[in-house]
Amino acid sequence: MKILLADDHVLFREGARLVLEEYTEGEIRVVEVGTFAEALACIRQDPDFQLMLIDLTMPGMDGLTGLQLLRRVRPAVPIVVLTASEDPRHVRRALEFGARGYVSKASGTSVMMEAIAATLAGDTFVGPGLSPATQGEAVDEDGGGPAQLTPRQLDVLAMLRKGKSNKEIARDLRLAEITVRLHVTAIFRALGVHNRTQAALAAEQMGL
Repeated sequence: MKILLADDHVLFREGARLVLEEYTEGEIRVVEVGTFAEALACIRQDPDFQLMLIDLTMPGMDGLTGLQLLRRVRPAVPIVVLTASEDPRHVRRALEFGARGYVSKASGTSVMMEAIAATLAGDTFVGPGLSPATQGEAVDEDGGGPAQLTPRQLDVLAMLRKGKSNKEIARDLRLAEITVRLHVTAIFRALGVHNRTQAALAAEQMGL
């Protein structure tokens, strides 16, 4: 999978790339850029990108304008915004201008990986603690449990309980195998488990 990572802070890009390489199974290539102009040049020259992770505050262009241009050039490639802003207006506008996901840089690794899995599956994801008006995922009163999982992740977990492999789950749900792997990673982190057996036991307790 090829990912475009656009952020003008080199240290953040390096950290995000290391996280992506560590927590994503299978072959992955992360292309780093520091401006919207560089991002646009990359996606115009290379049609093989499958995901864009972008910051809205980069030099040379307004963030929403840059977001809109990226969507216009590659409308089929999902975009996840990784930004320091938690302003509800920025969340709403980013989604209106074509972002599929919105994650605060203050969030943890698991949130970023959940956002990637959700957007690759065609869902919209807004990180926890952001505007309730645009929050797409339910959160239970205790802050944990099944409500942390998206509907698609619940589907994956139910099949995982049946002992199906990632390849079989991908076939049955008509997803790319890399997307299933990302879902499995997000499920493990959300449930606080470390392997498929523990996840299956958790699924049984949830009644899946």
